[in-house]
Amino acid sequence: MSLVVEAQPISDTLFRLEITMDGTAIGEYERSRHADIARKTEEVKCAEDYLVELYRRRGTFVVRWDSATRTKVIRDELGNHIGEIPRACWRKPARHTNSPLSTA
Repeated sequence: MSLVVEAQPISDTLFRLEITMDGTAIGEYERSRHADIARKTEEVKCAEDYLVELYRRRGTFVVRWDSATRTKVIRDELGNHIGEIPRACWRKPARHTNSPLSTA
């Protein structure tokens, strides 16, 4: 079993990242600019076992950035906080890589 992330355009610059398992939609990752799709796909792959376990226990989910807690929160269909993407799985945003002005 392997998760697949499919980028679906929702505007000229923004993509919805649908996560599927064996052809079944199980969740959605943070909405993304084109430059961040590969990075966020890597984050999903890193957290794959955790996301599959959450899906099996709680059903479909969404992952969103929570600026108040500075975490990537996982919520169920009712909006309940059911987990967080481990920081070890986070990757640097596109704006922080390959930039001559970047100090990160």
